[in-house]
Amino acid sequence: MKSVTITIGDYDLEIIDQIFEKESAFAPQDPRDELMIEVMRQVKDNPKIDLGADEVAEYEKAKTRFSKDLGADGKQVVSRDGQYLSPEQVGLVN
Repeated sequence: MKSVTITIGDYDLEIIDQIFEKESAFAPQDPRDELMIEVMRQVKDNPKIDLGADEVAEYEKAKTRFSKDLGADGKQVVSRDGQYLSPEQVGLVN
């Protein structure tokens, strides 16, 4: 068994909290999914050491990482042939 220390941004922690608000909707497809859920649960539940506020630019960069190219379900939109679609292609951006 190992203990791991990671640094994670404030916005990333907010996203993990949002994910676990809908935990009942989790449907792991294989053991790797269960592993990732358990890792995220530990990130969410373990004590945090405050390293200070995120730089504004880093916080905004993290926000855009989760808002671009996403459908209504929050997942990246994919075409029938498996290509990720841009917001313009999906109609999310005018």
